[in-house]
Amino acid sequence: MWIINDLDLKKQARELGVKFWQTPGFLFIILGVVTITIMTATYYISQVYDSPEVLVLAESFVVVIVLTIGNFVISSIEQMVRLNRMKSEFVSVVSHQLRTPLSAIRWETELLLSKFRKEVVGSKQRQSIENINTLSEKMTRLVNDLLDVARIDQGRLIIKKMPVNIVTIIEEAVSGFAAITKSRSIEVLFNDKKNIPLVFGDPEKLRMVVENLLNNSIKYTTNHGKIEIKLLKKGDFVIFSIKDTGVGIPVEQHERVFDKFFRSDNVVKYQTEGTGLGLYIAKNIIEQLNGKIWFDSVEGLGSIFSFSIPLNRKSKK
Repeated sequence: MWIINDLDLKKQARELGVKFWQTPGFLFIILGVVTITIMTATYYISQVYDSPEVLVLAESFVVVIVLTIGNFVISSIEQMVRLNRMKSEFVSVVSHQLRTPLSAIRWETELLLSKFRKEVVGSKQRQSIENINTLSEKMTRLVNDLLDVARIDQGRLIIKKMPVNIVTIIEEAVSGFAAITKSRSIEVLFNDKKNIPLVFGDPEKLRMVVENLLNNSIKYTTNHGKIEIKLLKKGDFVIFSIKDTGVGIPVEQHERVFDKFFRSDNVVKYQTEGTGLGLYIAKNIIEQLNGKIWFDSVEGLGSIFSFSIPLNRKSKK
């Protein structure tokens, strides 16, 4: 017996960008209900009218109705798949086209900043160049996120698997955000990192996941807050956890946290920047590395995001 969760259908509708009643799951439910109803009616007709002609007519009617509805379901699914593929291809093409001019802008601004000393260029002019550089970096990150989402949707995200020192990745990520955490008096703790074996994954993609989770914790933690990162070896996996004293996520929105473009209502109040793509990308990366990602959050108290990653086979103890 199939049990189809109503929440799954709604999530499916959000991912496909269609109405709830247009999702494949909902259409199959309708097809099943109609088929069962017609078969039941046919059975009762055959019991009431003991006639081969009536039974054949009823069975023919059932076949026609089922084929008609089945064709409608298949056509709807094909249309949704086609539209979803076109959307992903459009995002991919546009993102690729944006990367070249954005890279050129970054190179030019960095060249200007390196060539002109503060004595040569006035403070206002230098600040303007730095602002352009910062904005181009943000745009580049957005374009890269859109490209990753397009690759995920098209099943083309390339994942390399090799022994990785996850401790080093975390330390570099923490160091990279040191300036902003210091400016906001946010304490970042990374202890319990001894005797952590190598994991088996993609170093570049794992770095992306760690930086995304750390960035989220920093963005949504108020000044003088605290962030704690822990690693734990459990069975054949290493468990990464990051706990913050941030704004948390409303319980009624927990089911949507890993959806594309989702940002919780209370988060938007504190932080206007963000695309809602980071956690969607992180979830897909971790799952393709044969791990799992999950979270626990209480609004107003903070969040704990965790993921598991398999141990490197040669480093198992």
